[in-house]
Amino acid sequence: MDQPNPKSSATTVAYTVGAAIRGEKIAAQFRKMSKITVTRGSSTHNVQRTALEGSVLCVIDRPLNYLRDLPEKPR
Repeated sequence: MDQPNPKSSATTVAYTVGAAIRGEKIAAQFRKMSKITVTRGSSTHNVQRTALEGSVLCVIDRPLNYLRDLPEKPR
């Protein structure tokens, strides 16, 4: 993780079921992780899938490449 404490770099937090984050690099703090399973992704690519449990916090360290150049939305 680039950030020693991702909690300090988080600007907004989602608590609802089904909330998702997406990025090139994501930092996570958690208490327990389930077994990693390899599944099919797009075309011939494989992806890894796992579940994080307990008190989980995920922060985007690096946004997706195509979103990096977009102007920031006003708040």
